[in-house]
Amino acid sequence: MQVLFMQPERRVKIAIVHSDRLTREAIRRAIGGDHSLVWVATEGREFDKLRRRDPPDLILIEAAMVDAKAIESRSAGQNWLVLAGDDNAKGVYEALSAGALGHVPPPRLEPDGQLTGAQRLMSRIHRLQSLIGEPAAPRVAPPPAGKSALPIPVIGIGASTGGPQALARVLAGLPAGLNAAVMIVQHIDADFSTGLVEWLASHSILPVQLARRGDLIEPGRVYLAANQGHMVLLPSQQIGYLAPLKNDLHVPSVDTLFQYLADHHRPASAAVLTGMGSDGAQGLLKLRHRGWYTIAQDEASSAVYGMPRAAAECGAAVQVLPLSAIGQSLARHVSGAISR
Repeated sequence: MQVLFMQPERRVKIAIVHSDRLTREAIRRAIGGDHSLVWVATEGREFDKLRRRDPPDLILIEAAMVDAKAIESRSAGQNWLVLAGDDNAKGVYEALSAGALGHVPPPRLEPDGQLTGAQRLMSRIHRLQSLIGEPAAPRVAPPPAGKSALPIPVIGIGASTGGPQALARVLAGLPAGLNAAVMIVQHIDADFSTGLVEWLASHSILPVQLARRGDLIEPGRVYLAANQGHMVLLPSQQIGYLAPLKNDLHVPSVDTLFQYLADHHRPASAAVLTGMGSDGAQGLLKLRHRGWYTIAQDEASSAVYGMPRAAAECGAAVQVLPLSAIGQSLARHVSGAISR
């Protein structure tokens, strides 16, 4: 997920939960006067007490400290961003599955006292302000003129906050020998996309790969959008990437993928899963209007009922289903589309 800088409209109340003193100091310096640092916790009991006493707008939490208390704080409506320098760090995918807003390497203090990585953290925080508040309406790049049907059916899936675990459950419900390609847009930082591919592959009997520009889709394979722009499927059956527009909130965008599928592919099936904001709702609506079978994840099984709610409320979903039923339903209806 590409980080797009947005000037903050208000100061964010931020809390730090990290065991390393130098990392805490680096985060303090990065935040500076742009936002309000309300408290700092160095271990679990302190974190639990402080987050109950003075709930912040955003918790910056070390991946290794993600445990039941952290997940409880997210369930209570508190927003958190995971700090991890390695996509294999313990707690990263547990945090994402439980509803973390994302992850980013923490800033650090070099031996000479220089601060590095601060801009990346602050850009992410600035961007998250629009998600914690009211998200900006997504801007979708217009598809090229013309329309052609593709012979390989496609299952389209979009997810954001809490998406990794949801995607793993959906992929687990897809059968071996699936006669369709699966295209996924998950809002995730570029540094973690390769790790997510490997993690999803461990939960799926279908091969999972990072979607590269020019790849020809094949049935029975799963393609995860890379950080190269907006992933689309061209009439040539090749994966392409559109350059993002200046004010795009999500890169890659679920809406952009769904728009292209609606304009260049015969009807199959698609789903919007857990996530904050509304990305995917309008694209799913267009798919439904073109005869696709469309699903929104239900509230009870969503880590964050934002994107699915938007899809359900605008009438984009043929069905609203629990996570446990989505994979089988997508496969069943894409098989029906093939037989037609």
